[in-house]
Amino acid sequence: MSESNLPLTEDAIKREQLSSDFANLSEDFDKFSEECAFLFDAFSAVTREPECITEHTSEGIRHLCYWLKYQVIGYREKIGEMQESWRVLSRKKSC
Repeated sequence: MSESNLPLTEDAIKREQLSSDFANLSEDFDKFSEECAFLFDAFSAVTREPECITEHTSEGIRHLCYWLKYQVIGYREKIGEMQESWRVLSRKKSC
């Protein structure tokens, strides 16, 4: 039986899943980065016209900043979880 026909071990399956999860996270982060670039351009444009900053605009900016903050926190947590999972798998492999 060739190696390519051998069933995957539990660790190999976990590594494949982590690789897939990482690819998905990377894709999500790319989209998030594009949204951030758009928002930063919009914030910059608004500040060039301070008379346009109404109470609603100010509230919208506050809401978007809050959203951005928690998106970044979410990405940090996901990255931390993936790093820990990878460490666990790496320790198992070296044992």
